[in-house]
Amino acid sequence: MFVGREKELRQLNRAFESKSKELGVIYGRRRIGKTKLIDHFVKDKPHLFYQAKEDSSYGNLRSFSYELNKLMSLPLDFVYSSWQAALDALSGFFKNSRFILCIDEYPFITKQDKSFSSVIEEFYDHSNDNLMLLISGSDVSFLKKEIRNKKSPLYKRKTFEMNVQKLPLEEALQFFNGVDKETTCSFLSLMSTFPYYLSAINTNNTFEDEIKRLVINEYGPFFNLPENVLSKSNKPDIYNAILFAIANRKTNISDISTFIKEETGKVSKYLTTLLDSEVVGKRTTFNGNKKNNYYVITDPLLKFWYKVVYPNQGRIIINPDMIFDEIKTDLKQAVEFGFEDVSLLYLNKLNRTGKLGRVYPEIQTFKADNTRLGRSVEIDGLAEQDGHLLVVECKYRKDIFTLEMFEHLKESDSIFNKNLIREYYLFSKSGFDEKIKETFNVKLIDLNTLLS
Repeated sequence: MFVGREKELRQLNRAFESKSKELGVIYGRRRIGKTKLIDHFVKDKPHLFYQAKEDSSYGNLRSFSYELNKLMSLPLDFVYSSWQAALDALSGFFKNSRFILCIDEYPFITKQDKSFSSVIEEFYDHSNDNLMLLISGSDVSFLKKEIRNKKSPLYKRKTFEMNVQKLPLEEALQFFNGVDKETTCSFLSLMSTFPYYLSAINTNNTFEDEIKRLVINEYGPFFNLPENVLSKSNKPDIYNAILFAIANRKTNISDISTFIKEETGKVSKYLTTLLDSEVVGKRTTFNGNKKNNYYVITDPLLKFWYKVVYPNQGRIIINPDMIFDEIKTDLKQAVEFGFEDVSLLYLNKLNRTGKLGRVYPEIQTFKADNTRLGRSVEIDGLAEQDGHLLVVECKYRKDIFTLEMFEHLKESDSIFNKNLIREYYLFSKSGFDEKIKETFNVKLIDLNTLLS
């Protein structure tokens, strides 16, 4: 089932309808939906879609020839003498009509054939304005270098660049038609809005039964989750070690290095790749006037996997039901923490549609130690713009959001300029104290509002 991607499709259609030659570069982490997006976009347009393979350059040329011959109704076993010859044949077939060539997983070819980008450069440069060329892949670092490195043949040739990310909240909700709000929220809190995860859910089952089936199950699709969603690497052990460390609250480079017993320079190198693929995010915490960076796993299901499944895979194979009972507290905590992510996705929607009154920069968690309050401060969401301070607090628990909690939040944000106009957004699974409802400039968001 193809869901959403309205923003991305608008850009792709705008490029296709232009009267100019286009070169679009599309990237994003594995299983984010790039291929489905492109396939949906090209299905009713003149095109050749080629998904590259982890094969030699000749092996890919042979496979490309097969797809081209099928398009042109030629003998399928004919292999073109070179990439140049195959691309010339493609141009000749479409002649003066607008057409799309998409090479998915482009790095698979280029890493085997260093001249391939030069071939594509020549083909693009000598094509007429009828060509729309799309190159895509999951090796984000590689593709960024292909279009940004001055020594790359494709430097300054791309006409647009698309980073495919998880779905906006309103599109992800299409997976949950007819599902009650609490169950929907539990799934979104643990899986966020990644279409690969959401499309695997059987909404006829309970939340816990689905986690058992999908994750705590040696035959489940997410039992070996990193193999499916992380970029392929010749050093998976290092990535596993780093992500396991972050999942266990070792969040700065020094602590990660100590935990996995690797040099900080090596850890920093691998973290850069994880940052590029947006599996890991870099955040800032404040300690007086000093800023410190720390790292988080941005995918809540992957974080849960490294925290719970990774150290218990052998035992899960032996007795999954008993292990599931052991990890129920971890699952509950993962959902409670993930509720913050769902809440910020809701605010992002309001921000995109102008319903916050102004356009705020990215709304992020705020952390500070050794504040003038004599304690640490952590705020679930914070952003400042035009003299306004947006302050967010989220509670996913069976008890209501109390007035005391709200007062604690107001004390926390008192470390900021008192002249900033506060705008509070409070999110709660179980409702709010009546006294909070009487407070000026406070928006109260329950599950019905959040997920409508």
